[in-house]
Amino acid sequence: MATKSETLRLLVLHSSADNTEDIIKSLKGAGTPTRPQLIATLEDFKELLKNQVWDMVLTAENLSDGAYNDVVQIIRDSDKDVPVIVLLNEYNEDIIVEALEMGAVDAIVYNQHQHIVFCIRRELTNLYHRRAKRAAESFLKETEKRCQLLLENSRDAIAYVHDGMHIYANKAYVELFGYESGEDLEGMPMVDLVGKQDLANFKDYLRAYSKGEKISNDLKFHGVKADGDQIDAMMQLSTASYDGERCTQIIIRRDDSAGQATLLAEQLKAATSIDQLTGLPNRQQMEEKLEETLGIARRDKTQSALLYMGIDNLPYITTTAGIVGADNVIVELSKALANLMPNAILARFSDSVFAAIIQDTDSEKAKQTAEKTCQAIYERLFDIPNGKTIQTTLSIGVAMIGETAPDIPELLSRAVNASEKVKLQNKGTGNGVSVYNPAENAAANDSALRELLVEALEQSKFKLLFQPLFDVEDETAQFYEVFVRLPLADGKVMAPDEFLDVAQRYQLGTKIDRWVLINACKRLKEHLSRHPGSRLLLNLTAESLQDASLPELVTKLTKAIDPKGSPLVIQFSENDVVTYLKQAKEHTSLLRANGVDVSITNFGCTLNPLNTLKHVEAEYIKLDRSFTQDLTQEANLDNTKKFASELNTLNKRVVVSYVENAATVSKLWTMGVRYLQGYYLQPPSENMVYESGE
Repeated sequence: MATKSETLRLLVLHSSADNTEDIIKSLKGAGTPTRPQLIATLEDFKELLKNQVWDMVLTAENLSDGAYNDVVQIIRDSDKDVPVIVLLNEYNEDIIVEALEMGAVDAIVYNQHQHIVFCIRRELTNLYHRRAKRAAESFLKETEKRCQLLLENSRDAIAYVHDGMHIYANKAYVELFGYESGEDLEGMPMVDLVGKQDLANFKDYLRAYSKGEKISNDLKFHGVKADGDQIDAMMQLSTASYDGERCTQIIIRRDDSAGQATLLAEQLKAATSIDQLTGLPNRQQMEEKLEETLGIARRDKTQSALLYMGIDNLPYITTTAGIVGADNVIVELSKALANLMPNAILARFSDSVFAAIIQDTDSEKAKQTAEKTCQAIYERLFDIPNGKTIQTTLSIGVAMIGETAPDIPELLSRAVNASEKVKLQNKGTGNGVSVYNPAENAAANDSALRELLVEALEQSKFKLLFQPLFDVEDETAQFYEVFVRLPLADGKVMAPDEFLDVAQRYQLGTKIDRWVLINACKRLKEHLSRHPGSRLLLNLTAESLQDASLPELVTKLTKAIDPKGSPLVIQFSENDVVTYLKQAKEHTSLLRANGVDVSITNFGCTLNPLNTLKHVEAEYIKLDRSFTQDLTQEANLDNTKKFASELNTLNKRVVVSYVENAATVSKLWTMGVRYLQGYYLQPPSENMVYESGE
């Protein structure tokens, strides 16, 4: 399944906008943000399928110029992986079977909204798994190519044997036994290369290996060359796979001296514990180092840290830059990590993960190192083919290794869980650090979290953060969005995404909104004495949208802060506005009448978003983050530019958040966007301050 914050790109061929809107609302209610587009003809469908990327298609049973089978056929002809769900007029088993045979993933009666939502979420999960599988298969093919190249050029004599027969032999193996090519050995029994005097020992050795018995020494034997001459040799066996088939790998070396044999054994051991791409230790060696570190921690009562560093956007890098580009990024990243953590034991744990052990440290120092590493990688540009550059980020999970630490599998699981938590906290983007806390599982309990929220309200424990919105027309204007955080006992903070569901379940949403309003206004009043004209953008929940007393409260606060100005902008999400359209219309009219501006965030995720603005008088429009994703694609860039232009025509001030790199800034600067916001420009902070110092 996609991360919670990923926006589903949904294309709908249906005549009923109302029914489609109901499906969208159900999807959002189920935690699947959606950006839909409703069309009516196959011609439009062909054009949109050709020029844009879609995750899912809903199509009516019958269309004005065709039927669902035409939709499925068009997708098949375009060779695109886009699941199709057919919306039936009424239940008809024959049509359902026919649709499934055609290639649709399901056929459901159009008004069974919950059924459709479950189907979409299921197929979306399958789609992401298929995409990940294709990326993994691509990685595997490239890895196999590299391994084959290493085999061909290895100085060691290596062969693969299946059922006693040679299926592959490298150049060194062929030359060792005096043959002209590997084809001469294919299908030849292994026993043909063993001297008669050693056949009994060889068969015993092979029998013990096949039974899984531990073989302590390599087998000394006399090898028989093609011309009949014999050589003194040593044989080493290991389990392997060749062309997808399980087999036995055989390494033969000349028995020239004990010292040379020992050296080769050490070289072979090193080769099996080194990542071939980066030269770093691989997972096998890292787990061995973990065992050693854990043993030292338990014996000497010391403390170390395991850092699990997942690359957040490797599939995107692979898609954009290809396998070679992805390899370049990984190699550069490995060098950067080695420089950032010179005293750590660093390894490439898997294709998309690096791991590090920092010895003799505590959790605070380990976290600081992880955060420094995270920030340095975020700020770095990586070279890819054709002179281009690309960015990547890390989600770093930290697990402490102390006297009471669990065994290695559980220790790794803790680090992985902490890394995954970063993505949840940062809305799927990663780029952060989380230290695993065994006591955190208690935070998942609704009752405990409710008590924590009540305590935070009663004792004013919530924390406010402020992030600037940069005005492209006035660099001196100070305009901040306010974010609320819930501090936890371990020093961490919880974002609204993590506690609002529970807060609303216990009718605490309005109380939290009022706390934010009152305390943010206190902070603003102090700030205005030093920086006149500053303003705040305040996010409120659906509960406040239904609170009839809200406009009066906001008006009083506004006059108390600045009787002559309009320092507050109240912001609601598009989904809440559409759901409570009548209340939203009344609230915005009252707020505007009292000089308070209104903003709509996550805008553009309904079938006809501009229609909402006919009912709700919002001065500011904050686009959904899906509009700024993949602006390198011409179609996405054109869509965003067109949408911003339509909003400008309506005299709306367009806000774009999640600005994470310079390329996005340069593109947005020319398309009529009024405000830019994001970590690239300035992250949220506890004080209202522009980094420029103005």
